[in-house]
Amino acid sequence: MTKIRLMIILLGLALVAHVATAQESVVMPDLTGMTVPVAAATLNRAGIGIGQETGERWTEESGLPRNTIGAQSVEPGTPVAPGSTVDLTVLRSPNVQVIYDDNDLTLVNETGGPIQLAGIMFRALDGNQASFAASRWGDRLRRDRCTQIWSLNRNGPKGLDECDYIEHWLTTTNGGEHFWTGAGGTSQFAILQNGIERAVCPVANPGRCEFYLPGGGSGGDATEHIYFAYTPDRLAVINNTEDRWMPLSGLRVLNNFAPTRGAEVEIANPSLFGGNLNPVANVQQLAPGQCIFFTNSAEGVDTPPQPCDVIARLDVGPSVIFWGADFPVESVTDDQPHTCPVATPGQLTLCIMPR
Repeated sequence: MTKIRLMIILLGLALVAHVATAQESVVMPDLTGMTVPVAAATLNRAGIGIGQETGERWTEESGLPRNTIGAQSVEPGTPVAPGSTVDLTVLRSPNVQVIYDDNDLTLVNETGGPIQLAGIMFRALDGNQASFAASRWGDRLRRDRCTQIWSLNRNGPKGLDECDYIEHWLTTTNGGEHFWTGAGGTSQFAILQNGIERAVCPVANPGRCEFYLPGGGSGGDATEHIYFAYTPDRLAVINNTEDRWMPLSGLRVLNNFAPTRGAEVEIANPSLFGGNLNPVANVQQLAPGQCIFFTNSAEGVDTPPQPCDVIARLDVGPSVIFWGADFPVESVTDDQPHTCPVATPGQLTLCIMPR
């Protein structure tokens, strides 16, 4: 009898453990046909993150719109643990190209918006193992403009029909940066963005290589604006679009309300939020409907001023809220000064500025 009771208890414990495990799982959604930003919002809402993103060339025969998801590594309907990730295959159309010969290489921005050059790296895959950081050209490249690099001394850039204007150019006689020339037997070079391989191009004279670069602006999958919604006791930075990223990396506001006027606030710095951060979301790149939520630490301030999916929250002292005074926004997409007005008591204030 004692053995039977023990077996029943063990079976009961196993059943409870199974039920608890089942309750802790979430169901993988079907992402087919979604854009990556929409998929990110859908996944993050379920407690799932995006893993590796692989591009596959889009054609008319693909059966889905361009720049949408064609396949996922975990089947829809599969139970997964919260915090899991899923790899995506995205049907892409090229929006950037490089045009080159054995002397020079030109990067052409066809994304419809600015490209952030920081994080873009060119690297020879064999031969001389040369590499070049695009940040050597500058911070960003405006739409329909080009950057150019030469392997020999020259007094100016050369024009191309594909370029409205050569925005940045340089010459370098450093062979360690001649990734495209074929020096040392190089036959291929890769183009990476934040460590992710975006293209592998053959060395050729002349050569042309097209690829897709995410986050290019209005013609790509990222918005060029930032959206603030706020009242005196709370503020939210909201991605109010339906299908685009809102990149926030490097975006700063100036705090003119704190005792030290003009202090910079990098509003999407992950270190600001401690444990109040969704671990599967990307606070520096808001998906549609997502927001960062700030409060003045008052009691009862639990919801953002407009509906949104809060992925990060920061409660700050009422004496240092940056929206307690007019606050300048340091845009990363243009060189113009922009200022949002102080919060108005009893009203919702909206401020939409170039990102």
